[in-house]
Amino acid sequence: MFTLHNPVDTAPLPGPISWGLDMPAPKRWLFVSGQVGEEANGKLGDGILRQAELTWANVGAVLRAGGMGPQNIVRTGIYFTSAVEMTDTLKADLNKIRTGFLGDHRPVSTILFVPRLMNPDWLIEIDAIAAVF
Repeated sequence: MFTLHNPVDTAPLPGPISWGLDMPAPKRWLFVSGQVGEEANGKLGDGILRQAELTWANVGAVLRAGGMGPQNIVRTGIYFTSAVEMTDTLKADLNKIRTGFLGDHRPVSTILFVPRLMNPDWLIEIDAIAAVF
C-alpha cells in the first residue's frame, strides 16, 4: 500500500508518527475536515482527554462514511489551543488515545499549537487525508 520512511539520521520520532510516507497513486482520496471533541448531539467533551477521544471518534465516523478506516490515513494535522498545557503525562495520555484509534498504523503528522479554535471551548481539532489504493 505505502512505505514509511523513518531514517536514523534524523531527530528521534516524538510520538506514534512517521517522518515520511510514499505511495503509488491512490484510486481514491478522502479529505477529512477538522473534527472537534463534540458528540453528535453537539455536547462538548469535558476536558482535553475526552475531547481528544471524541475528536478521533469523529475522524473515524467520516472515514467510515467514505468507506475507509484508520489504516487508510496518510496524513493528520492536529491542532491544540494554547489553553492546553502539554505535560509529559498529558502527552503520554494523548498518545494512548491516538494509538487506540490508529493501532500500529503511523501516518505522517504535524502538531501545532494555536491561540484558539473557532469555538473558544474547543481544545483540539484534527484533520486528515486518507487514500484507497
